[in-house]
Amino acid sequence: MNTQYIYSRTHVTPKRVLTGRPPQPREYKVTHEVFFEMEADGKPLGTVVVGLFGDTVPRTVKNFITFASKGYAGFKYEGTPIHRVIKKFMIQGGDVATGDGKGSISIYGESFPDENFEINHSGPGFVSMANRGKDTNGCQFFITTIATPWLDGHHVVFGKVVEGQPIIHNIEYTATDWNDRPLKDVRIAKSGRRSVKTPYYISDDPYNLKDWLKTISVPLGLSFGIIYIFNHFIKMLDRGIIPDDGKDSMRVLPLFCVARSQPQ
Repeated sequence: MNTQYIYSRTHVTPKRVLTGRPPQPREYKVTHEVFFEMEADGKPLGTVVVGLFGDTVPRTVKNFITFASKGYAGFKYEGTPIHRVIKKFMIQGGDVATGDGKGSISIYGESFPDENFEINHSGPGFVSMANRGKDTNGCQFFITTIATPWLDGHHVVFGKVVEGQPIIHNIEYTATDWNDRPLKDVRIAKSGRRSVKTPYYISDDPYNLKDWLKTISVPLGLSFGIIYIFNHFIKMLDRGIIPDDGKDSMRVLPLFCVARSQPQ
């Protein structure tokens, strides 16, 4: 029989504390990847891929991978909602127990201790554990949309978005109610583990060009593809409306329009 653990809302605090000089950029080893196929009101938003820091926080990563893939005790991320969204802060999800931010479960029990705070919330795209205080990690997580240094030392960072960050920002600007819950039904439609044949490193520098290009490569490639197809179609359309006999002519192009041309 499945066991659900319910307790007070698991959350992160949206406040800003400015401190001294920013730390020097650091690099972290990505050992595993998971993917989330996101949707809003049943319409696909795209795929988000998260690179995980398995050497730095192995227990936390194992917990996350389990819920993102095969699941635990019948619970998994697939089908669960993004239940909390705050603009210029973060999006939060992963409540596999109740779906409203009040439930939790982990592969280690109701909760498990903070593994370490070696990685900071130094920019958008970092994936971190939501909690209700010290050593209360479960299944819920959040993804930053800006740097959130006031969370350093309080929430365990275990990964970073390596593909699909624009999708996260799209969700970030979804309209919400008074309780920060999206008015649209934003969900993880499908989730799973992706194979990483060779571990690689990513930077915590928000201005790192290499990581930025990798993050936007898929949506950017799709955009250029659409532009190419549209441009190709326009050229075909231009060729299709040129009259062959020099007379006033009209040609119907299937599925698009009726084009009329006049002789010069």
